Parts: sequence; structure tokens; C-alpha cells
Amino acid sequence: MVATKKTTKKKATKKKATKKSADVVDPRAPVPVSPKAMDETLAAIEQAIGRLTPPAEPETGQLVSGLLHRIFADGLPCGHGQEALRRIDSEYVDRNEYRVTEAYETEEVMADLDLPETFERCRTAKEIVGQIYNDQNSVSLEFLREAPAAERKGFYMRVPVITPPMIDFLAQVVSYEEILFSPRSTQRAQARIGFDPKAAATTKFFDRLRELIAPFGHVPMQVGADTTDGKPLLEPELCPMCLLARLGAKK
Repeated sequence: MVATKKTTKKKATKKKATKKSADVVDPRAPVPVSPKAMDETLAAIEQAIGRLTPPAEPETGQLVSGLLHRIFADGLPCGHGQEALRRIDSEYVDRNEYRVTEAYETEEVMADLDLPETFERCRTAKEIVGQIYNDQNSVSLEFLREAPAAERKGFYMRVPVITPPMIDFLAQVVSYEEILFSPRSTQRAQARIGFDPKAAATTKFFDRLRELIAPFGHVPMQVGADTTDGKPLLEPELCPMCLLARLGAKK
């Protein structure tokens, strides 16, 4: 009888733990496009932008940096991705030096950030940078902004370490930056990520978004000024780039 009671208690505990895990909400989970979601996203971006200082002149964002940010911030507040990138930029002269550095060396640089699976993140980031260089002869993904669909697909087939979730993330970033900064009509890009280009709510959303983002020249991936103690900022939870990337993203 004693053994039976212990077994029952163990099962109950397991069920409780499963329920608790299921209740955890992924802050980067896809958000369907709706007027309410657009308003909430704008409010969150306004909060994040208010903590940032635009560059002296608008500048183009770097898609490789965005991808590294996503890797180191996955499952965590964006301040972890911001601090990880700051350390990479401070520790290495450029992306080429970072490319030839061993993952365990970068793990040491990130040690006190307490990232889950730190080495795996460092290894994935290094492999991505290395495969991009091998394919493009440079550590750059800027060609994705203008590349036709077939060319992008071919690239991702040649660089399998960039997983489908990462591909979807890059597609969102490129689509939003096309909508925000392209002088051409962007109705097709808007429709591609789930917006109704003819809706008044869509026009209002992108008009306000352009006002917020224009001084930067790109969608920022910071949540505030870099800290002097090297600790990641935890509020706001998501940077403007990740806030937009989840809106209209694939499930």
C-alpha cells in the first residue's frame, strides 16, 4: 500500500509540473495581425524606443547581427542578446576574427550571463557565421534584402545550420524593413506578412511605425543603453525588432 501511495503522489507531481510548464508563455510566439495586436505592438515599441538614442545619422541594420541577437536571446529577454552582441563586438576586432574563434572561447566570454546551454548557442552562432562566410566570401546577409525567392531558398539549402525558425525570423525582419524604408510600393510585402494593405488600421500602423523607426534607419534590437556592469537589461522584455518579427509570423 505504501508503494502505491508513493506512485500516485509521483504521478500527481508530474502532472502538476507538466501543467506549470504548459502555462509558460513564449514572448516571441507568433501574434496574428489584428487592430488590437497592431495597437499593442506600437505601444510596446514606443516604450522600447523611448529608452534608445538614435545614431547621428540613420544607418542600415546588419542581418547577421540580428541573427546572432536572436540566437543568444532565444527564450530570454532581449537584453541578453544585446549584451551578448556587445561582448562579441568588444572582444573581437570584426566578424572575421569572431568567425575563426573557437566556440569554447566565446563561451568563456559569455560565462557570467548564465545563458541556458551557453556552449550550444556559441557553437551555433560560430557555425552560422562560418557557413555564411564560406558561401558568400564575407560575413554578410545583406543580399537577402534584394534577392529573389529562388536565390534565398538556394542559399538556405547551402547553409543548413540556419534553421527554419531562424529563416522565418529573417524573412520577417527583411519584410518589415522593406515596408518601412523602401521607396517603392510595399503593398505586396504587407500582404505577405498578413496585413490588409487597403485597411485604414494598416496605414495608421505603418505611418506611426515609420515615425518611430526613421531616425534609426533600421529596426533596433536594443532595449536600452548598454549597462556599465555588463548585466543584461530585463525590461522591456522584447526589442523593437523582436516585437515586429512576431507580428504576422508563421505558427
